[in-house]
Amino acid sequence: MTTLTQNLLDLSDFAWQRLRQRMQGLTDEEYFWEPFDGCWTVRKNANGYVADSSPIPPAPAPFTTLAWRITHIIDILQAERTATWFGHEATGDAPGVPGSAAAAVDALDHAYDVWRQRLAALSQDDLDRPMGDVAGPYADDDGTSFALHILDELIHHGAEVGTVRDFYRGTHAEDPFADALAGELPPASRPGLLAEAAAAQRWDLVPQLANLGFAVDARTPDGFTAAHLAAGNGELDTLKLLVERGADLSLTDPRFNADVGGWAAWFNQAEVTEYLETI
Repeated sequence: MTTLTQNLLDLSDFAWQRLRQRMQGLTDEEYFWEPFDGCWTVRKNANGYVADSSPIPPAPAPFTTLAWRITHIIDILQAERTATWFGHEATGDAPGVPGSAAAAVDALDHAYDVWRQRLAALSQDDLDRPMGDVAGPYADDDGTSFALHILDELIHHGAEVGTVRDFYRGTHAEDPFADALAGELPPASRPGLLAEAAAAQRWDLVPQLANLGFAVDARTPDGFTAAHLAAGNGELDTLKLLVERGADLSLTDPRFNADVGGWAAWFNQAEVTEYLETI
């Protein structure tokens, strides 16, 4: 029987991996991007960087940058209360406010490691008993309710990070496929581009990119190969081309741990499955 702690860990890890994947490729320009006047962000002062704040937040709440949102997630995960409110001792250091995209990724990794270790250390008694005076107005709430609160913070702020990144991408349009076809983007500079074309369902681009030397077994940021995506979408002609170019059909993806045949079966692509059985 799965314990409550393990269920919480599984949910936490799932939300974390989703957020961590959405952090791939984050640049300083995007990290500090302010699409509107009056945004809250992190700003440099004499002692480093500090996040905008107010004892009583403005109403309506200001739009917050990726720098602010990511810093907020970091603060939530590694706060002392994620140990002390469960009756445990808070140990370890807490890095300061990150002043770059790279520093933010490192700090986020550190903060999640802190939170996960604390969550994994909880006993059923820690989760069942009221938190007591250390939790202030939440003294009568049990540890499970607090763990779920932290997970809610991770999930909904993680979703905000993904949304802001989509917003940024939509207002800073680029076309790496056109650059590649024009010879301005060599395969070594963006090795996963063929897989990205499959993820965008630009099936017409897959053979063109393969001809330019883009690897057929490269993966999207989510870890999917073009063959996975072609099989799951029932794009038999594309899959056949990938097989002709030497695609490795035994590779598994990190989300479902399935090979190409597994994707075809899961998405009920009978014609693809029949083809795979012949090779």
